[in-house]
Amino acid sequence: MCSTPICFDAAFKPRGLTWGKLEGNHPMPLSSAPFFAFLAVVCLVFWLSARSRQVQLVLLVAANLFFLAHFSLVYLALPLAALVDYGAGLGLGRLRNPIVRRLLLGVSLAVNLGVLLSLKLIPLLTHTSWRWLLPLTLSFYCFQSLTYTIDLYLGEMRPTHSPLAYLAGALFFPSITAGPIPRMGKLLQQLSSPFLLTTEDGAQALLLIGAGLVKKLLIADFLANNLVDRIFDTPALYSSGEILIGVYGYALQLFFDFSGYTDIARGAAMLLGIELPENFRRPYLAVNVAEFWRRWHITFSEWLRDYLFDFFPKRRKFPVLSYGYAFLLTFMLGGLWHGISWNFLIWGALHGLALGVVFAWKKRRTAPSPAWWAKLLGGLLTFHFVCFTWIFFRASTLAGALQILRGLGAHTWSLANVTLPVALVLVAAAAAHCLPPSWFDRATRVTARAPFWVQGLAMAALILLIQTLAGRGSAPFVYGNF
Repeated sequence: MCSTPICFDAAFKPRGLTWGKLEGNHPMPLSSAPFFAFLAVVCLVFWLSARSRQVQLVLLVAANLFFLAHFSLVYLALPLAALVDYGAGLGLGRLRNPIVRRLLLGVSLAVNLGVLLSLKLIPLLTHTSWRWLLPLTLSFYCFQSLTYTIDLYLGEMRPTHSPLAYLAGALFFPSITAGPIPRMGKLLQQLSSPFLLTTEDGAQALLLIGAGLVKKLLIADFLANNLVDRIFDTPALYSSGEILIGVYGYALQLFFDFSGYTDIARGAAMLLGIELPENFRRPYLAVNVAEFWRRWHITFSEWLRDYLFDFFPKRRKFPVLSYGYAFLLTFMLGGLWHGISWNFLIWGALHGLALGVVFAWKKRRTAPSPAWWAKLLGGLLTFHFVCFTWIFFRASTLAGALQILRGLGAHTWSLANVTLPVALVLVAAAAAHCLPPSWFDRATRVTARAPFWVQGLAMAALILLIQTLAGRGSAPFVYGNF
């Protein structure tokens, strides 16, 4: 038990909350039929308004506000925070006085970090679940908004003079709950361009949405309900072999849950003429931890690199030490972003230390390229290191993570509780993760040959079929909690 007012070991997990699922009913997750009905209406009106970009921007702002209000009416105040960043951006674009520019950037940092820290700390300070009132933590909104003012301060972009365009981008409903994290400069550039939706873009969007639904409902939720949740909730009931399968299952569940959300968000945005950045590139095929972070949650790792890691001082005289220190601090802070707990701090510290080791190894290695067996060995070591760290990420408490580790060390290898359907889904998920991207591109070209109305009907039928097969409905996306 923790005797201090804020229990650092109590993960950002209010009482009554099943890990990875929001307490109570999630109002409109991206994998639900109501969301797709909402998206269809927004897209139809958006396409019909193609002659007027201003009308389209008004529609996007209204859609953003409707989407946020569906979570809680409190979020209707969010445009006020966004307009602070918009105003700071105008000042940063016009003024050259360094003191004033720092002040404007400070205001933006204070507003966004204040929102972020408040929503993270309120449940810990009050020992109460506020999910009924504040179901979103708005982390992705804050990170995206900071790319605008920081880039303006660094002189890497010019500000927008359209408050409508800024609100349409800053509150963009497909990505506000769980990313990906687009750079505001690129997003505003697209919002100022004429709307264009080609046949191939439409086909790619629908395929992304379909792939995201399969990932989420048929793989991630199935593994969570039938394997992962049971093992992590009561590890004492399972053998070492079953716990190991559960850890592998969580690695796949998390990937398909999060990449499924990203696919749906990217597909929905593409139907509105917006291209959101890619967030995953077969991460479990990485041969070292540095490559893993170039493939996993790409927009988050790039944000950490560009807006946190690059600002830590580094000394050329001691590059290994100074870079290792910067990696460690960056990923410890990245871990605490997920939640104020020892588990997330340990998870971040392990990845920071591993990145420092990879950096040191590369500084001293002279061989031009590793042999195939070295890459294979590196891939296996990296995957198992990542799975090891996922134990701390998934467990509700540090005691729970240690119980999983003790279970793995018991060396009991019965697999009696791993059913045939679970084994088949695990194998199918592992194979799907390894599919080359060219397969998706080929499927896009084939789909684009069909009339768009046929594609739409096929997508509607797929949504109904997947939800029927899923049976229990869709659980909220794991990263919606962060």
